Amino acid sequence: MKTEAHTNILRSLTGHFGATPSLLWDPSDEAPQVGCAFFSAEKTGRPWGTLVTFGMSLTPMVMDERADETDMPRAEMIAYVNENETQLDDIANWLCWTGCFPFLQEPQTFLGWGHTIHMGNLFKDSELTTLLTLTSIVKADNEPVFRVENEDVGFLWLTFLTDAEYAYKKEHGVNAILDLFGGNNHPVALDRGRKSYV
Repeated sequence: MKTEAHTNILRSLTGHFGATPSLLWDPSDEAPQVGCAFFSAEKTGRPWGTLVTFGMSLTPMVMDERADETDMPRAEMIAYVNENETQLDDIANWLCWTGCFPFLQEPQTFLGWGHTIHMGNLFKDSELTTLLTLTSIVKADNEPVFRVENEDVGFLWLTFLTDAEYAYKKEHGVNAILDLFGGNNHPVALDRGRKSYV
C-alpha cells in the first residue's frame, strides 16, 4: 500500500532521474512496505533501464560494528537492466525482498558495501545464486540523492554472484570480486545468463 511518504520518495526519485517511472510495483500492506519503480532508458536518456526501491529508506537500518563510513542507515536498492529488457518482475521482486531483508531479521541488521546473501537459484536458466550489495557503479547514483527525516538516503547497487564467485569472495574478500568484475568487464546492466568469472 502506497503512503504519502512513499509518494514523496517517488517524487525525489523522479527529480533525480529526470523522468517519471514507467512501471511501479506497489509496496505490500504489511511492514516493511517496500515497492519498486522502473525508469526506462528512453525516458531518462541513460543507456540502460533503472529499477529502484521506494520505501526501504523510511526506516533506518540498525548499524553495528561492521558498518564503515560509507554505510548509511537509510538506503534504497538500485539495479540496472538492458534498455530493451522486458522481463522485469523477477529483478523487481528481488529488489523489494532485499529492501525488506534488514528489517525482517532478529535482531534487525543492515545492508552495506560488500554484503552478500546466498540464496540458491535466483533466475531461470542462470548460474547466479547470491545477492551482492555495493555502492552504485554509476557515478550519478553513488552519492546521497535525497533525505528522509533530515537523514541522507543513498543507493545500494544490487548485483549478483555465482556459487564459485561467492566462495571466492568469502575466501579473498569483496575487493577480489571487484578485481574479477574489472578484469571481466562486468556489465552495469544485469546479465542473468553470464558465466562465472571463477
